[in-house]
Order: sequence, then structure tokens, then C-alpha cells
Amino acid sequence: MQNWVNDKNKSVMAFEKIKDTILPKLIRGKLINIENSNEEVLALMDVYSGIDVVRSQEKNLQGIAWRAQWGKAWNTFTIRQQRHTGTKTELEKRIESIDNGYFYPAFTMQAYFDNFSDFNCLSVGIIKTVDLFTLYKTKPEIFKQRQSDNLFLYVEWDDLKPYIKTWQAA
Repeated sequence: MQNWVNDKNKSVMAFEKIKDTILPKLIRGKLINIENSNEEVLALMDVYSGIDVVRSQEKNLQGIAWRAQWGKAWNTFTIRQQRHTGTKTELEKRIESIDNGYFYPAFTMQAYFDNFSDFNCLSVGIIKTVDLFTLYKTKPEIFKQRQSDNLFLYVEWDDLKPYIKTWQAA
């Protein structure tokens, strides 16, 4: 199995582990993960718009970008800034979508878990996507770069108050 497929499956399992326990403390409504959907429109929302989760509340729908990471609670949002392949990144897609009125996630959520077998949640942060990207444009100094196989931006949750809601394990 390809690494990204394995990673996506782990992400879906992590989401399912906390969707009915921790996530209601941060956001209301019914949350439906669409990352592994075979429905064409939902798959397009994931691939082109970065919407991994659909939130249904009071007969309204919103999209949520979801990222899970393991090992330590870094308490940051990470945004892919440059791919080694040269293809469009989350940063480019999100700015283009917001600026042009295309579909984009209403919220961005990042969660940290201890390991791949227990899926114990360490922390979760959620922010309105437009707030995150407005802060990127207006306060770029709070965003830092990190290099792995790709170039990432990250911003610490502490630098995003009062825009963010968080949950932390005791």
C-alpha cells in the first residue's frame, strides 16, 4: 500500500476516535469524514478544496480541513508551502480559493496523537480558515518554516489567540 493511502487511513481512524468525545467540546453539529469517500463530488471536495470533514448543523453545511499527527503535541497548524514535486500546495490552493470565492474549508483543525496503535489524543486546535490565512497575510512574522521532504509553514497556537479554540489532554 502506498504511504499516503496508509496515512489517510490512519487519519480517518484518528478522527473517528475523537469525533464523538473531544470534538463536540470544540465545534457543534454532526461531523462526517469524507476523506475515504467513493462519491465523486465528495472526493472532489477533498482533492480540490481541501475539505476532509463535512459539518452539518441546523440544516447548514460547512467543510473542515483535518490533519492528524503523531508522537508529540506540537500545538501548531502546519501548512504545506512548497512541494518537492512542484505541484500546487495547500497554501496556494487556500489563498486562491478564498480570494476567488471557490469552495474551501470553513475551519482548519489539527490534532496530535500519541501513536498509531492507541490513538490517544494529546491536543486539538480549530480555527476559521479565513482567519488563519488572513493572519498569514497580515502577520507573516508569526509563521515559521520547516523543511522535510517538502517546505512547511507552521504557526503556534499560542500566537493565534483569540482566533482559536483548543483542547488539551490532562
